[in-house]
Amino acid sequence: MRGYGPVYYVIEAYHGLRSNSLVNLLAMGTISMAMLIVGFFLVVFLNLQAAVSAMGERLEVSVFLKGGLTPQEQDYLLTRIKAEPGVKQAVFLSKEGALALLKKELKGQEALMEGLGENPLPDSYEITVDAKYADAAKIEALTKKIGKLYGVEDVSYGRQGVEVLDRLLKLVTYGGITLAVLLGVTVVFIISNSVRLALYSRGQEIELMQWIGATRWFIMGPFLVEGMLVAVLGTSLAVGILAGLFHALPREIVLFLSGPGGLIFLPTPVIAYMIGGGGALGFAGGLVSVNKFLE
Repeated sequence: MRGYGPVYYVIEAYHGLRSNSLVNLLAMGTISMAMLIVGFFLVVFLNLQAAVSAMGERLEVSVFLKGGLTPQEQDYLLTRIKAEPGVKQAVFLSKEGALALLKKELKGQEALMEGLGENPLPDSYEITVDAKYADAAKIEALTKKIGKLYGVEDVSYGRQGVEVLDRLLKLVTYGGITLAVLLGVTVVFIISNSVRLALYSRGQEIELMQWIGATRWFIMGPFLVEGMLVAVLGTSLAVGILAGLFHALPREIVLFLSGPGGLIFLPTPVIAYMIGGGGALGFAGGLVSVNKFLE
């Protein structure tokens, strides 16, 4: 029996799939549904992550300066701000420039500017934040640190938008991980039952193999491969269905949901990890059943 190798296991697993086709098809369909849910959460997570990165690239922090600062003090403050981790770019905006921008934004509503008198807007530095720091906690820490620098009156940024998107990303991340663990246990349970039925259907054959001296792994091999194949095929089917649904989305929905780079589907490495993970769960499910059966 030492001459038998992986090819033997695959052939025997194929025969096992055919002899228990109905049970295996049901197991494959159930696994597909479970993996379809996991894939959906992965698509949502990747697109939310892309949205956060895009927001980080567009995120600007306004640092308002106190009045009466000398040019030397302003230059020193600019140097300090640029030295802070997470600051990609810092540009000076004079109070006159800020007023001109405000008038441009209020074009057609000039009446709001009447009676304004003296320019109430302060000088400021407009900071572009590195995308890696597009995180509510990191941005909050950065703005607090800048706010303590000499010459800084106030610091402003789109705090609520950042916090909402950050919470949503964490919710999807932790929710997806929890769901993936639960569905992973479900897949192991499904494969375990499927392989257990195959074991019982070949009980006499296994008993005979044990009598003639077959090793434990020689007996286990085909059933483990069978469990892996069922899980891999079920996961591949789920990826195919998810891809079909993704590309069948109406263009209006795609444009509404997508970011600057468009709606993202699962990258090839993620698909490979999904299928490989499905195979590992199938192997684990087969191992549970075979170990119990051969005790």
